Amino acid sequence: MSAPPWFSKLYNAGIHQYTWKLTLPKIMSSSFYHTELSRALSEQAFGLARFDVYRGSSPHEATASVTLLEGRTIRITLTARGYQLDGDQIFESIEGLLQAVSAAYEGRRREALFSRLQSLS
Repeated sequence: MSAPPWFSKLYNAGIHQYTWKLTLPKIMSSSFYHTELSRALSEQAFGLARFDVYRGSSPHEATASVTLLEGRTIRITLTARGYQLDGDQIFESIEGLLQAVSAAYEGRRREALFSRLQSLS
């Protein structure tokens, strides 16, 4: 299979000499992981006493201090591998991590789900 004629013309005209570089706007300078961890914890705020996402995390991870309803404080780090609990166990979702460490979170989550279901009927 050969290249279309227009491609050969572009290539022969020297277009292949240029290097294209993607420049992200300043609005995207914040770490994806920082933004994602903040969003995930905000969505689960109903089942948390408090959370603080640390500034200055690297572009490849974000870390937060999370106080559970039971009063215990844990550290959650989000990386490409998932949500990591206190530098140990890794979870696929923030919900899975919180369910594993907090019975009170699980109770509040169940209440929120039942409330939403009742509002649909």
